[in-house]
Amino acid sequence: MNKIVDIKRKFLLILMLINTMISFAHEPIYGLGPETLPKHLHAIEIGTFIRQGRLEYELGYGYGITQNLTVRIDALINNNAATSIQGVKIKTKFALWRKMSPGVLKRLTAIAAVKLPSTTQYNSNKVTAYTLGLANGYESRKWYYFSDISYTYQQAKLGVQPGANLKYNLVGGIRPIKSDYLKPDLVLLVELNGEYRGVSRLNNVEIDKTNGNTLAVAPGFLFSYRNIMLKGGVQFGIAKTKNIKKFKPNAVVTLEYHF
Repeated sequence: MNKIVDIKRKFLLILMLINTMISFAHEPIYGLGPETLPKHLHAIEIGTFIRQGRLEYELGYGYGITQNLTVRIDALINNNAATSIQGVKIKTKFALWRKMSPGVLKRLTAIAAVKLPSTTQYNSNKVTAYTLGLANGYESRKWYYFSDISYTYQQAKLGVQPGANLKYNLVGGIRPIKSDYLKPDLVLLVELNGEYRGVSRLNNVEIDKTNGNTLAVAPGFLFSYRNIMLKGGVQFGIAKTKNIKKFKPNAVVTLEYHF
């Protein structure tokens, strides 16, 4: 009889761990997240952005090559005046470390991305951007914590060469009502987003007053039901150094589906 009880307990523990892994597919809205897709899992994401009065859309597709390696491609589409692809980004994530315990998941992930050059109605200079970063996360049944840091090197084909960017983010979250995988689930987030922009150059000569730090805060939400998630947030600039502008208010809403 005791053996049967022990087997049931172990089975329930395994179910709890599986449920934790599935329901913990959460990431920051504006920062980088440590999530990698399970092997052979697909993800499709459709997003709407409002930036500086412009309406943009993003289409994304991700695929789990292995449990630890995910590749993703995103296309940003501008719908003002003339619809055009503003940029295409290819991103990979590799899980460096993962630790699971009942109700808790901890992760550390390396990230590499390339934004392919594109020409838009707002900027005729083609710029390629290369990014390397690290993201970690702590996820429990109630509390969430994420942080990340990334370095982006930008290379323009002509004219002004943009400076490199260093981004850093700190995110806290809470699940106000505990729920299981079969019920709707809500997580509330607050992000602190920082960015240092390096000096731009023209003909290998530094351009004055083009570098500095800027800081923003972004409340957001993640609302999921099984393998579908609706997420959104609003970002507000709160501080800057004298040579750089604040983050302008912007908003994002996306819908993600895993299969």
